[in-house]
Amino acid sequence: MNDLLYNKKTAYTAVLLMILVSIFILGGNDLRREQMRVMDVALGYNELGIDITAESSIVLANSANLLVVARRYIDADDIRITNINDKLENTQFGLSNSSGYRTLDIIVPYVERLLDDLSTMNIEPRSSDQLTEIEINIYAALRRIRLSGYNELATDFNRLLRSPYTGLIATVRGIDGFLTIGGSD
Repeated sequence: MNDLLYNKKTAYTAVLLMILVSIFILGGNDLRREQMRVMDVALGYNELGIDITAESSIVLANSANLLVVARRYIDADDIRITNINDKLENTQFGLSNSSGYRTLDIIVPYVERLLDDLSTMNIEPRSSDQLTEIEINIYAALRRIRLSGYNELATDFNRLLRSPYTGLIATVRGIDGFLTIGGSD
């Protein structure tokens, strides 16, 4: 047994394993700390106090309202309506998901396209007023999300995860990247 402990090959292997384990522990802790920084901004612990989850709920609720108005003028089977409706009804995404902000990057392009299409149609004044209110609510919430700095932090964190070293640590520690919301301007 003593021969095994004093064997140079065993000693080098043990030191290498200790170094690797400490790198994964320390690197994983740093990644968790950076992940929590992004999550703090998403939960409203930022300078402006903008809660990304609340803002995403505003966008998703107004997207559902947009569908109600759009169905008056566009066939319910239209792909523009179907894409939004599928994301809102899917339990993995939509309104029932507590982290609905992860859905916005998927749904916002469809909502913007539908709003653009509806703006060129001949719409009665009552529906036009509703569309204006919906559009203002959606774009105001997206603007507040951009002001919070969430997109920049999420993009930086995702860039950090693309490094082979940190990507390996993130995979081992189970750390995921973040989606940006409505693109970053």
